[in-house]
Amino acid sequence: MTGGDYWVRISEGGRPLGAGFLLAPVYVLTAMHCLRGADTEYGRLELELADGRVMAGRLCDSVKENDLALIHIDDAHQYDLPLPPVDWPRPHVRWRSTYCPSDEQTKLSGRVSHAPILYRSVEGGEFAGLQLTVEQGLGDYSGYSGSPVDTGPAVVGILMEQQYSREDPSKGSEVLVAASVRHAMDLFPHFGMESLRNGGQAPEEPCEPTGQAGGRNVVRDVEVVLKALRQWEEAGYITQEEAQEQRGRTLRKFGDRALGGDPDA
Repeated sequence: MTGGDYWVRISEGGRPLGAGFLLAPVYVLTAMHCLRGADTEYGRLELELADGRVMAGRLCDSVKENDLALIHIDDAHQYDLPLPPVDWPRPHVRWRSTYCPSDEQTKLSGRVSHAPILYRSVEGGEFAGLQLTVEQGLGDYSGYSGSPVDTGPAVVGILMEQQYSREDPSKGSEVLVAASVRHAMDLFPHFGMESLRNGGQAPEEPCEPTGQAGGRNVVRDVEVVLKALRQWEEAGYITQEEAQEQRGRTLRKFGDRALGGDPDA
């Protein structure tokens, strides 16, 4: 394992919202649903580090359909922040997270059962991710959303959703879904080389609260998914036939979106 505590507890006015983790010298990655109910346009967020330090931040950008959000750390240059190595997910390895909600003492661990996968978020967007089994048997893992999935030697995912029992949909299962960190980085322009040379700010795209998650360019979304499929195929994670099938499905789905239709129709 990496051994680093990269997680961040996110709150607003003392009200806990969820988790995120440090991903660049000025950014925290989180699940957009963790910020539900917060004043994301003008409000300031409190970001508590694992060592107890508290920083201020604000929503910088979001990809609503993929349920992902990026928080900009105010005055980040004043802090010496630990940053995790990141990688694409791989199946059949152990994972852990050193994060736990403020009212919990249980930290999660288990195995990556399937990776990579294409998963549709509750917001309807499709993201590259991984399916996890969890060993702690808590039943409800809602407070852990947004926390990092560490497989050592890298962080590979961000916890997003819990699967529910097919026999009783009111009960949660011990299966979680995480989004790939590398895929998330591809969705945001702030992680390109030119942006990182510019102190983590996207060129000609100031990091201001946007409130425009639905305006993400469809062509860019297609390119990101196709890039992930190509990398998985080249790495041997999926077969050529599986990659071709997923490419066709992706192009059909995004074609329907571009024309204003229902991709599930």
